Amino acid sequence: MGNETVQTKKPSLFGMIFSPGEQFERLRERPVIWIPLILFTLITTILAVVVVLNMDYTMTPGLEESSPEELEMIKIFGAVGGGIASLFTVPIGYLFFAAIYFLAAKMVKSDVRFKQMFSLIIFVSFITILGSIINQLLALVLGEDPAIMFTSLNSFIAATGPVGAILNSIEVFSIWYQVLLAIGLIKVAKLSKQSAITIVIVLFVIGILITAGIAAGSSALEGLTQV
Repeated sequence: MGNETVQTKKPSLFGMIFSPGEQFERLRERPVIWIPLILFTLITTILAVVVVLNMDYTMTPGLEESSPEELEMIKIFGAVGGGIASLFTVPIGYLFFAAIYFLAAKMVKSDVRFKQMFSLIIFVSFITILGSIINQLLALVLGEDPAIMFTSLNSFIAATGPVGAILNSIEVFSIWYQVLLAIGLIKVAKLSKQSAITIVIVLFVIGILITAGIAAGSSALEGLTQV
């Protein structure tokens, strides 16, 4: 009877900090999606708006000569656009990553269901949400660039372009996320430690390379517009 009660308990978001292993066991038995998905989408949308409103556009190429009124309008349009985009891209992003890890798990013969994997990705993302909140609070208090993660290597180097993107990715909460994701794959998808760690590292490296590639493309485009 007691065993049935444990199995029907819902996983806890804050439990991801203090007892992740227990939450993963609960998640495998009872995956939860909608409430944390809606909550994280709203929080990420708010964070996106905060980042846009606190960015210094006076250093942006092409906007140096803009008046304060024009910059204020740019901020408002950017915040509205970023907020609306986040409402759609956040859940799509969770679905995309869940599909990637689901396929990777199936390649090594896991019996995990997509709902379980989707719930796993959402719950582990609580750590990166927490990191984003802390970093944005620090940016507000210190009056620094909200685009730089204070908990990343780039906070010490302040590099730009592809190098800056890579150093921003090597960050305390991101590493914590990767560790929990590996544990989650072991507990929820029942993968071996070797398979779980390999999948997480490979996909993490691919993600960094894609981020660096996008940053390189943006830098090249910015250079062309300045010619």
